[in-house]
Amino acid sequence: MSIYEKVKSFLSPYYSKEEILSNNRPFVTLTYAQSLDGKLSGEGGKQLRLSCEESMIMTHRLRIYHDGIMVGIGTILNDDPRLTARLLEDGEEIKINQPQPIILDSKLRFPLSAKLLTSNECKSPWIFTSHSCDNDKRKVLEQTGAKVITINSDQNGQLSLMNLLSILHSPPFSIKRLMVEGGAGIIQSFLKSGLTDLLIITIAPLFAGPNTISATGNDKKLTKVRSNYKKSYPVKYKIRISLDKEKVFKIFYSSISSIIEPHVEFVHFLFNFHQFQNPFSGQVTHLLTR
Repeated sequence: MSIYEKVKSFLSPYYSKEEILSNNRPFVTLTYAQSLDGKLSGEGGKQLRLSCEESMIMTHRLRIYHDGIMVGIGTILNDDPRLTARLLEDGEEIKINQPQPIILDSKLRFPLSAKLLTSNECKSPWIFTSHSCDNDKRKVLEQTGAKVITINSDQNGQLSLMNLLSILHSPPFSIKRLMVEGGAGIIQSFLKSGLTDLLIITIAPLFAGPNTISATGNDKKLTKVRSNYKKSYPVKYKIRISLDKEKVFKIFYSSISSIIEPHVEFVHFLFNFHQFQNPFSGQVTHLLTR
């Protein structure tokens, strides 16, 4: 089986039929890569090799299953991504409708030189910002083709995810499936918000060590969990966590590394929250890369 077929087989049960969709927000898939100790980057924000060929192909496959891809302004400034689906099977790229790039940028720092504004391969981005944004910068961005939308902030001064998702779900945006890719601040916000439907984590075989950035920031309470794993190698793990649903995915990443086989290079976990009912139990499907 090719890598493309393997990835399709892994994801198709979750995207081959209509998901349980909310009436007021899109179905949200959160995906990211981390180290064994739950870190997203190295010391000082240094990039780590947290993805392999298989996980990159999976990311691009996921993109075609979603109407929109969301990242924070940090990802734009650091990586200058195109946010398109490219690593596909031969001929497949020309048949798909590329997802809509959606950017969270509360201070409107979006650079005019970004590929999302200058490359013909990219759709013009939707940039969500605060009501206090620089109106002159807004006008300049809109002249390049970007759509700039102001939304409410939450009690912490961050852009309100509830307000954002409600707007995205409604016309004229009409985003029904949203893929959230990062960076760290966006991942942390979605992990803590209870607004994630499907969580896909790639775990790389390395330890980042202290003074690095984790998926849950500095919240030490989110790194503790009591759970029982029933192994059914190599297809699925059963997991039972006696916590409320919102806390389940906050701490899921922190204990999953204990069940990784030592000979496995990368592991991709898919965590479906709609399988959970009281007492919260369900399945964590994983794809192994040797």
